[in-house]
Amino acid sequence: MGETSDISGYVASIGYEEVPEETKVHAKTAIRDYIGVALYGSRHEVGTSIYDYLDAHGGDGGATVIHRGKKSAPAAALANGAFGHAIDYDDTFESIVIHPTSPVFAAALAAVEEADATTKELLTAYVVGCEVAFRVGHSTYPEHYQKGWHSTGTAGSFGAAAASASALGLSEDEIAHAFGIVASSSSSLKKNFGTMTKPLHAGHAAQMGVRAALLAQSGFTADPDIFEDDIGYSQVMTIDGAYNPKHLTEDLYEEWNVLDIGFKPYPSGVITHAAMDAMRALVRDNDLDPSEVESVVVTLDEAASEMLHHEQPQNALQAKFSIEFCLAAILREKRAGIHEFSDKYILEPETQDAIGKVSRSFEPNLFGDEFAGYGAIVRLMTTDGEELREAVRYAPGSPNNPLDKDRLRQKFFECAEAQIPQKEAEELEHLIMNLEERDLKTFTMYLQ
Repeated sequence: MGETSDISGYVASIGYEEVPEETKVHAKTAIRDYIGVALYGSRHEVGTSIYDYLDAHGGDGGATVIHRGKKSAPAAALANGAFGHAIDYDDTFESIVIHPTSPVFAAALAAVEEADATTKELLTAYVVGCEVAFRVGHSTYPEHYQKGWHSTGTAGSFGAAAASASALGLSEDEIAHAFGIVASSSSSLKKNFGTMTKPLHAGHAAQMGVRAALLAQSGFTADPDIFEDDIGYSQVMTIDGAYNPKHLTEDLYEEWNVLDIGFKPYPSGVITHAAMDAMRALVRDNDLDPSEVESVVVTLDEAASEMLHHEQPQNALQAKFSIEFCLAAILREKRAGIHEFSDKYILEPETQDAIGKVSRSFEPNLFGDEFAGYGAIVRLMTTDGEELREAVRYAPGSPNNPLDKDRLRQKFFECAEAQIPQKEAEELEHLIMNLEERDLKTFTMYLQ
């Protein structure tokens, strides 16, 4: 008995009744958040490109592609995973750099439809998938991430495979094979941050998870102990023997790590959000406009330096990983939402001028954090010579600094109503928050 067997047994044994009520509520909040951003992403340039590809090569089937129709289960998972991550507005675990819901829910939905299962099984599959993504991620963290892997696409593949296996009702042995299959398909590189390929990582993870589970269901085999030994997944994907197997199994069945999920208030890399909220407080509390600001210096955790690739962004995808743009948008608008993250807005002279006022600095272990702390300190110098300072310890939207319910609901409607009428968005929100009370066909009808 090893880690692979333990995790496979967990996935096979968890049913709806085993999931605590608090966990179910938080899971539905995460699903609502994901569906809002995926609806918006379905018609974004990333979503359109992905769907055009699927339309030519995806294959027909009965799985829902959000706001686009039906395709095969693996194709639908690819699209929906990419839609959710298209504008980098989807949720994030607080304690590890992984966007769980885009790959995991996309896979769960496709597999549940393939199995003609229930909304209770959909919710369960999602919770189980998030648990596995969290544990696989932590077992290789931070060395795996530091090496240049994007954990949303790597650890997220295992979460997607677990969710799919749960939805399809695979046996423990079949699940172990599914993990072995997906391990050989688990890949995403941080080098692609700021390009269309970053959201593809989430879609790829979802698609590979569904594919692995379907292959295992059909009798396809893989090494059933994929996490173990010197050439097992976890040793290969870390450096210097950093793999920690206890993170895969410690307190299994007792902890529900979907509760570690936080929700983004801004459509950019989560590493920018504490700084953006600090900037937001400074400009709002002091009623500042750009003409009254001489300069801004933002201090972030040193680990953030490799994520913030673009000091002078030229398009919306690059802007999501530009702390200069993120603070410039707040300086101009006292907010930053889906409308500010556009190519046109970024290239406006007023935006470029505001970007020029922002400079960055980094400190190791800012606030005493371990790797990749999300906190920030913003120092603003006014044209009158006054220095203002604001520190935000935790990223807004994280469990340690949660968004209020109204701000989170407004985010859902901001995204959803860009694609569907207000009344339909209101009905969809009610349906999501009462998911188990509706049948699967009703739910998916609202997503099409």
